[in-house]
Amino acid sequence: MPKLTVDGIELEVPQGATVLQACELAGKEIPRFCYHERLSIAGNCRMCLVEVAPGPPKPQASCALPAADGQTIRTDTPMVKKAREGVMEFLLINHPLDCPICDQGGECDLQDQAMAYGRGHSRFDENKRAVEDKYMGPVIKTAMTRCIQCTRCIRFSDEVAGTPEIGMLYRGEDSQITAYLEQALTSELSGNLGDVCPVGALLQRPQIFELRPWELKKVPAIDVMDAVGSSIRLDVRQRQVMRILPRINEDVNEPTS
Repeated sequence: MPKLTVDGIELEVPQGATVLQACELAGKEIPRFCYHERLSIAGNCRMCLVEVAPGPPKPQASCALPAADGQTIRTDTPMVKKAREGVMEFLLINHPLDCPICDQGGECDLQDQAMAYGRGHSRFDENKRAVEDKYMGPVIKTAMTRCIQCTRCIRFSDEVAGTPEIGMLYRGEDSQITAYLEQALTSELSGNLGDVCPVGALLQRPQIFELRPWELKKVPAIDVMDAVGSSIRLDVRQRQVMRILPRINEDVNEPTS
């Protein structure tokens, strides 16, 4: 098992762990958008930059970097701070400032990380690009101008749902995520895309303009609609169930046998 140091904390990590996972084990918070514990590694949002020695004298994406014996990892240096500010500035170049009307407001990863790791101002004066909204069925509402191309939805559809119906078209500034052939998604798990998306690009259509997260009381519950009894979370306002979200329970939701 590799032994390494994270911000002066020596620890031993499992074989095959990434630098990001090593930092999490050391109790360090690493910002990320594209990384998800249940999905393959994409490494394209570049928000999880850290400084690693031995290695090149530049920040490296910790989610795609394997943890190795003898590494010294720094998550709080001026170089890392400046790099994260730069990445956040790029992510916000084309992002619309519509947080007051966005249903993700209050539980948005981009909003939280912009506050924690952003610059506070932007040096870009150009007009923001706009992307046409896609139709992804009766469950998912899209606002693709907010999309930051983290590709979580693509990987979820391909690897978890088993229905590779979403992909990315074009390159650079023109890149956009769309359903193939402009058709609605057929997967029974398509509703989870609203939970996987870290910004307000994909949202659950039934909750649009209905709630704000700080109004809700979170109640752990069990899904009685399937044969497994999956663990879920009910978000309740007064006596009304406003939405249902997944709840982490490895023994039930992720059976190994």
